[in-house]
Amino acid sequence: MAFQTPITITKALESIERGRYVLPAIQREFVWNPRRIERLFDSLMRGYPIGSFLFWSVWPESIEQYKFYDFMLTYHQKDNTHCAPHGVITQDEITAVLDGQQRLTAMNIGLRGSYAYKLPRLWWTSPDAFPKRHLYLNILSQAEENEAGMQYDFRFLTPKEAGLRDDTHCWYRIGEVLKAEGAVGLSSLHKFLVKEELGNLDEPFEILTRLHQVVHTEPVVAYYQEESQDLDKVLDIFIRTNSGGMTLSYSDMLMSMATAQWKNLDAREAIHGTVDELNSIGDGFDFSQDFLLKAGLVLGGVGSVQFKVVNFNHGNMKLLEERWDPITRAVRTAVELVARFGFSKASLSANNAVLPIAHYLYRRNTPVGFMSHDTYSHDREAIRSWLIRSLLKRGIWGSGLDSLLTALRSIIDTHGGEGFPSTELEREMRTRGKSLTFEEEELEDLVESKNRIFALLTLLFPFVDVKSNKFHIDHVFPRSRFSTKRLRHAGVPEEDIPVFQDRANRLPNLQLLVGEANESKSDLMPHQWLVKTFDTQEASEYAKNHELGEVPPHMTDFNVFYETRRSRLLGKLRRMLGTTGHNRSEP
Repeated sequence: MAFQTPITITKALESIERGRYVLPAIQREFVWNPRRIERLFDSLMRGYPIGSFLFWSVWPESIEQYKFYDFMLTYHQKDNTHCAPHGVITQDEITAVLDGQQRLTAMNIGLRGSYAYKLPRLWWTSPDAFPKRHLYLNILSQAEENEAGMQYDFRFLTPKEAGLRDDTHCWYRIGEVLKAEGAVGLSSLHKFLVKEELGNLDEPFEILTRLHQVVHTEPVVAYYQEESQDLDKVLDIFIRTNSGGMTLSYSDMLMSMATAQWKNLDAREAIHGTVDELNSIGDGFDFSQDFLLKAGLVLGGVGSVQFKVVNFNHGNMKLLEERWDPITRAVRTAVELVARFGFSKASLSANNAVLPIAHYLYRRNTPVGFMSHDTYSHDREAIRSWLIRSLLKRGIWGSGLDSLLTALRSIIDTHGGEGFPSTELEREMRTRGKSLTFEEEELEDLVESKNRIFALLTLLFPFVDVKSNKFHIDHVFPRSRFSTKRLRHAGVPEEDIPVFQDRANRLPNLQLLVGEANESKSDLMPHQWLVKTFDTQEASEYAKNHELGEVPPHMTDFNVFYETRRSRLLGKLRRMLGTTGHNRSEP
């Protein structure tokens, strides 16, 4: 490996554009956000070092053995986050970037491409949520004081934003400087300033001249070149090189090993495609590459499920590829089952809790009709109960995760032939200090919780059909009624107002309500809503089923309602979760 003569940004981007610089499949995705790209260009303008790069010369006899990807050019936070596979390579030799992908991609997007990220307060499905932005430089003044310490005012802007001009802002789209090569290019920059009526000012011309130097004349891309065609050596270099800076995670290393060693599947496409599919199930989840790779280790039977390089050997990777289809099928079914329980990314507080369920389904080869047939209703309920209690109990899916997953896998392998072995799982968890039995103090905390509400409500009220109805977590006494103004108007004593407001979003004032019913309820007081919606008998049954008791008609009686329902819910939690509860698994 030898250090080469540094090159300019222009030359590097030309190589990217012409397909001479590519990304090996062992590289991960582009992960820089707009602020980091802006800081990179600020560093370049100030002459700060940006680190060296590591390139790999791939010779003709090696090109066909590996898969390569193009650099990201038009990043879209929703629709375009994955680098596209490189087409047929016609060059005799290409250069694969082993270290420096993020920096080169940032230059490529900043000078040649665009970055579309989501605007706050807009839905992901809105067509206006992701406006295309290009990188601009303010040539009239330096950046305002900022935490990043930036001197130059680089920003990703829409054309409309960039068109706003005042005494301290004139935006130059920096991609235009690529067209301004040599002396002729400098002349074109001056013409731009004249057009903007800034031709007689020194600072704007100095800023643009500096940008021109950074892009066209200064050799800022300093790099080493690796010539070896030995994949094992290249992979070792890649992993070691990516151990600092924006670190390469162990799951990234596993992705690299799988991509390099799988023979029949494209690991990168298989993993990303499955993750995207999992996250589209039900109302959506937030599973990651790490989750799916961990699932591969757990379900694939790899001895240790830790993300350590020693576990990413040829044998394990071969095993993972051979079992990939049944593994992902089981994981997909487990996520579908969890979605049928009503969970989504907003309520599933520990994604890894799905892994023992997936392994159980993998070992049983998911019987036909498992998701809906009455034959398996008891099994589904055992899974649901175990999942909910493991999510409610703090610390279950935190420290010691890998050893816990390995132990639970062993229990399932031994006892999971006929049904979900919740009793045996809980016994094993207890021996590891992760009991699913709740002490009185924990129950007191749960009953007044503002968190884990969905899990609590589905545990307390399992009759609510969350799988076939759009349900909402509804405030029994409407949230809008708890403003200081409305509480005063309702006659609530001033000293009680803070207590009312604190209790508004806690469990005793919450219930699961079908979406249509919740929309019709709107701002109605609960007593008024019950009278309007049900006849007397139905209202009484509804209140009984939801542990509402005698619902008072006036806001001033909210605290009485809260305390009464809190007592009922606490008693129910004691029976379900406490040390004398029927779910306790005795050794």
